[in-house]
Amino acid sequence: MSEFDERFDHLTSLFLGDTSAADANEMCFEPVKQAPLRESLITPLLAGNLPVMAHPWLTHVSARLREGPAALLRINADGIQCSLLETKGPAESEDKDFAMWLLRAAAMVRHWFVIPSSAQGAEEIAVMDVEEVVIASGGDEAATVAAYQLVRRVVECARKNNRVPPLTPIALVGCSTESAHDAISTISTAAQSFLQQPVPLAGIYPKLERTTVAQQAFFPGAFSVADLFEAIRAAETTVDGSRRASPSTSAPKPATTTTSAPKPATASTYTPSTSGSSFAHAGAAAGDFSKQPLQVQMRPGSYAAIISGLWSIALRYPNNALIEFATDPAGHLHVIAPVEQAASIRQAAAWAQRNASLIRLGFPGLAADPLPIVERIIFTDATQAVDWHHCGVRLDLVIRANEKFVHVSLNDERTLKP
Repeated sequence: MSEFDERFDHLTSLFLGDTSAADANEMCFEPVKQAPLRESLITPLLAGNLPVMAHPWLTHVSARLREGPAALLRINADGIQCSLLETKGPAESEDKDFAMWLLRAAAMVRHWFVIPSSAQGAEEIAVMDVEEVVIASGGDEAATVAAYQLVRRVVECARKNNRVPPLTPIALVGCSTESAHDAISTISTAAQSFLQQPVPLAGIYPKLERTTVAQQAFFPGAFSVADLFEAIRAAETTVDGSRRASPSTSAPKPATTTTSAPKPATASTYTPSTSGSSFAHAGAAAGDFSKQPLQVQMRPGSYAAIISGLWSIALRYPNNALIEFATDPAGHLHVIAPVEQAASIRQAAAWAQRNASLIRLGFPGLAADPLPIVERIIFTDATQAVDWHHCGVRLDLVIRANEKFVHVSLNDERTLKP
């Protein structure tokens, strides 16, 4: 057998898992071991040399790199700017606490983009357990050089700390397709030659397009990328634990009277990694969330008592005891049903309208005929409510945190109307 054949057989044995001892004179290389990647969809986004209005470009890229809604968190020197992309909801968030904003976001999105603020953002991310770091860059010569330098900083820092470098795809913005391909070719060739690092193209975005931005909020404080990752994972674990605690079923299509509502699709659950530490900078509540995950309770004493501005009335729909009625200061009658009973909400509303005069005798605070009726569906998983927008029904999320129920409105006047 030739020397080449012997070497080939030896390599084959190694590949197939042969654990026999190697020769004493044989040089052995111990591969650099990388910790298992976390089962999350959190992507760091580094800003290279971008065209004018860099922030809109980062929002544009974040909304299009992944399919579906996404959360964008941009760390500034004095705090963190948060927003949800391509999702429903008010433009400004009502949350005053960062931990509560994260819980709301975790119930609505599965993709997160984190933009560091410090000049050492590339080095900070390089030593974390991330699968990839997306670099957003322009396509001109100066931007191409700057993008390569960011790739080099990430790769060299990771290897210096005995880690396998993350993938470093480039998203090229504000340039033609031809310029983008020239830029990625230059960066990829240099990275392969000098760093042995593949650099794929994440996408080409020649011009800014409209992006739906919702739940915007700013939270002051000092934030690091690592702490922010832990906080996101804690929120994901909390919401995911709530979903497992109360598995929901697909809701039947409500009976049609004047407006037909589509049947919502049941969202599949996912299991993000469990965080081992709390997020100190988001307030004391964030630490409690990581230690005591939320538990969803399908039926609190009264949904109306949880929803701000409503109070329950002692009225029950005779055909379904799970339907609840409430009123508000304007005298509207609210018909409230958990999503599992959504098929009965239109019948209950019709029953209330037919018996409005009798109901008003018991509750004189209700508005005059025709009795204004508001239909509300309660969800414990916000992703189930996606297909219910524009159906003329109020959508409410109810979760339980530390023995307290929390209500989140999932639509507004714009998304309420068909």
